[in-house]
Amino acid sequence: MERKLEFDNEDFLNLINHLFEPLNSFINYAFSVKNKKDIINTDFLGRSKSAASRLEESLDHYNAKNNLKWKPFRENIASIKLFTDVSYITLHLKSTSPQYKLLSGIDTFLSDTEDVLSQFSSSLYLIFSELIKSSKSIGLKQNTGIDKSLYKTIDFPEGRLESDLKKSKVEKPEQVIVNLATSYLNLASESILLRQIKNVNYHSYNELVPDVINENSIRILESKFHNLQSLYDTYISNTDIENTDVDLKLMRGHTSIVYHLLEAATCIIHYYERHIMHLSEAKQRDSHLPISTLTILEILVNYYLNYSEQFLTAGRALCKEVIKKYAEEGSINVRVPGYRGFHVRPSTLVSKIVLHYGSEVYLLIEDEKFDASSPMNLFRVNEKINAEKRRNLAQNINTLKSITNSECNENFEKGLKEIFHELLEENKIINYSAEFILPDLKSISEETLGEFANRAIASLLAQGQIDLKTDLSVSFQGDKRVLADLEILAACGYGEDCYGNNIVLPKELSYLRR
Repeated sequence: MERKLEFDNEDFLNLINHLFEPLNSFINYAFSVKNKKDIINTDFLGRSKSAASRLEESLDHYNAKNNLKWKPFRENIASIKLFTDVSYITLHLKSTSPQYKLLSGIDTFLSDTEDVLSQFSSSLYLIFSELIKSSKSIGLKQNTGIDKSLYKTIDFPEGRLESDLKKSKVEKPEQVIVNLATSYLNLASESILLRQIKNVNYHSYNELVPDVINENSIRILESKFHNLQSLYDTYISNTDIENTDVDLKLMRGHTSIVYHLLEAATCIIHYYERHIMHLSEAKQRDSHLPISTLTILEILVNYYLNYSEQFLTAGRALCKEVIKKYAEEGSINVRVPGYRGFHVRPSTLVSKIVLHYGSEVYLLIEDEKFDASSPMNLFRVNEKINAEKRRNLAQNINTLKSITNSECNENFEKGLKEIFHELLEENKIINYSAEFILPDLKSISEETLGEFANRAIASLLAQGQIDLKTDLSVSFQGDKRVLADLEILAACGYGEDCYGNNIVLPKELSYLRR
């Protein structure tokens, strides 16, 4: 039987003393500077985060977070790691955002960024003080000196290196650019949670977590924007096409800013859910939190998530312009939906396809143009379709035997029955009613049998009891990628059979099920 090794507290303390030394030196430096904001630079933040991360990994390896004596120290280390990380990301946002013409209110964004960094600076000083207290309570060595070999300020030179690398050539740049812009628009549509929180009252922020926003939902969104940024850098960055169109760099800028805002938001919501959310008010006071619950939620919602939504929205308009510029235009003719024309299901599916690609696509019928991204606009097409159906049917009625039958002309009720039998036999109309009843209409003076039949058909059509068979077609004009999918949709009956029953869409249109 293997003998269980006894834990050596002295060896563990020596290890933590060794790992704590660099961070202790950075903290001493922080307390030596006159202005608290002087620690908000990439060198101090990066080194402090690295030292805290190394300490946290070792503490977790030895189960410090579940040990009564070591837990407070470990909590302070985790807080330093968090606040140096989000400060570093926010500092990056401050330095890179002026490179892009991202928002008309960029000055307000930069001012708010300064406020957030100032708050984080104050929070770090509070954590440093608490860490020194907790380090004393567990017996760590106290060093008041500054090890200059570990830390020194760096003066960053002005300007940038010349871009003298040869630009690579993009094959089919239009296709790559349009697909990237489309991916951005689809991500914007997926980011509904950012819009949900816009009008939430300040005092209700704590109700948002975790039901509306949580670490998992924000991290997934962050990851998707990171992937989109990577795609741009792989296929567009440092290419000939990027240098010829300023909109492309702006598109990359919007993607990058949203990604970094969500990256910081993920860190903050992780900290809130893990370290704050479940604490009672009394425990929050006893824990000496470096930032109040309301303040951290306000920063999360008002700064990181609110500006994510603002930059995201501004980027949507930009991407639509990019698609309009690069998308290849075309037109197609397709049959109208067999069941009730462009009613709810067909119109919604057409709209979803158009919105998926973010392009401008129009339906044309009888020289009139309808925005295909709007179901409400497509519903209006039915007025013209039904009018054309009735015209065609009126012509067909005049060729029926019943019209010339003297008995039918003397008895319109009998004539109407005969006309409907003929139309059903010739497959000119579709009956949707299990118990079909002809409308109870009275003939009008000097009205012919054909005119009477047309009135009856119009009544049944309005009630949804029948539909009229037609070979009518409409045109769609716009982005060829959209048109290709609309042709697939039309080929499978716009998602329904001739009786309006739902049918499975082909795999090419699987995105419509999301």
